Amino acid sequence: MLIKALALVSTVLLLMSLGFSVLGATPLLILKHKRPMDSRVVRQVFHYCYRLVAVVAIAASIGHTLEGRPLLSVCTGCIALLALALHRWMLTRMDALRSTMHDGDARAISRFRELHVVGIALNCTQLAVLVWTMTQAKL
Repeated sequence: MLIKALALVSTVLLLMSLGFSVLGATPLLILKHKRPMDSRVVRQVFHYCYRLVAVVAIAASIGHTLEGRPLLSVCTGCIALLALALHRWMLTRMDALRSTMHDGDARAISRFRELHVVGIALNCTQLAVLVWTMTQAKL
């Protein structure tokens, strides 16, 4: 019973954290990204969202493995790996752009904004894949 609770609770938390990462980062698109604080806030949102998704997805993967649901275990494990990889990829690029964009580089501001949109799209895709996998696994 404890294993089933771990799998269920961690899956619900994973859905919530992926949903928050999509819904929390989307309103930040209204920022102009011209001030250092704007880009810092966006960066921190992605930093914490990716860390949270990775930790909860690892717990969900372990729970589903112990419960004997290999499809959900693989899906949540892949989400954890992807969250770790995206954390490194996204924040490295954001930091590189942040160092040049506040010196008046309009192209860097545009690229930072594009990176922000790509991050939201990737998080939305992860959420959609998890929901689709749950429907296939008949959770």
